[in-house]
Amino acid sequence: MEHTDPLKRATETRERGDTWNDDMFRDAREQDLSQRTADVRSAVIAVVSCLLLATLLTSGKLVEIAERQEFGPTRDRQVAMAEGIDRVANFLSLNRPYDAIRDIRGAGDDAAERINTIDEVADEAGIDADPVTGDANGSADDDDGTTSTSSTSTTTTTAPPFPIRTVDASAPLTVFVGGDSQADYLAQAVTTESDFALVVDVHHEISTSLARPDFFNWPARLLEVDETQNPEAVVLFIGANDHQDMADADGNRLAEGTDEWRAEWSRRLAITFDLLDQPGRHVFWVTQPPMRDGSLDDGIDEINELADAVIAERDFVTAIDIWPLFGGEDGFAERVTGPDGEEIRARIDDGVHLTRNASSWVADMVFDEMSTVWEFE
Repeated sequence: MEHTDPLKRATETRERGDTWNDDMFRDAREQDLSQRTADVRSAVIAVVSCLLLATLLTSGKLVEIAERQEFGPTRDRQVAMAEGIDRVANFLSLNRPYDAIRDIRGAGDDAAERINTIDEVADEAGIDADPVTGDANGSADDDDGTTSTSSTSTTTTTAPPFPIRTVDASAPLTVFVGGDSQADYLAQAVTTESDFALVVDVHHEISTSLARPDFFNWPARLLEVDETQNPEAVVLFIGANDHQDMADADGNRLAEGTDEWRAEWSRRLAITFDLLDQPGRHVFWVTQPPMRDGSLDDGIDEINELADAVIAERDFVTAIDIWPLFGGEDGFAERVTGPDGEEIRARIDDGVHLTRNASSWVADMVFDEMSTVWEFE
């Protein structure tokens, strides 16, 4: 209500022959203020009610967001709170619209979102759930507890002949690029920047890792890719989110960096590779670059080390080592000079992800390695 309303009413009253005194002005002002206060209070109540209703309507999503957080007390509190809200929404049947939308979209129906353990995937794929994983020095653990420095794969006795076949426009190479958010720009570069005849399929999921199959199970997703798309080349860029605690098959929490954690992560990577081992296929694992955050950088360095040991035991897997290109032992560098001598900004503001231009360099490295496996016209 406008502040001039009391004056207008007083003027109109005076024209009718009445005269307003001070008390009448004060009464009119208080009435106007009380009406305005009531309007604000009603608006606040309406906003809070809408927010509460929206929270109840999307309670299932709140549970998903809470569950994807890293293991720890904060996650436990968030999960407990979200599940409490979800129970209230379920009691009031307010989460039915969200569930219906998920059903229509088919959200959560993929194997990667239904299967929450790696062992289930190994069993479905018919591969060893306790494969040779190597150690930090690239040697394999034998059943008798000794180590062997053999580089022979557990699933391939001899290296496949190279080139596997000739690739041309009439018989393009089928490629799958997958990974976390780091894989987004890389997939774009692989898809658009090659002179090779490629048919590329892409799937990247943000905040995913091998550490948390309960959130998104990459081995389960890759088994689907193997069965439905059967690509000849698989490019994986995963690992930036793996520096966190894990839960083993029995639900026991494994603290990041412990021997148990290292063994379990290596086992998961080995299973991931082994389920992809097929005649005529080659897997390319892109290592992680240095990170700006010191603790994250230490975790990434460990991931690269463990991956090296697992790859050393599998001749159908090639590591695309981008660590030296983006700083190497000198550490994180926001701007770097590439193989062509050009200096570019290589990292975005978060100090984790590669820029689009930097991802093009990584794609070139992938293409170079592909040319040693297939003959391209």
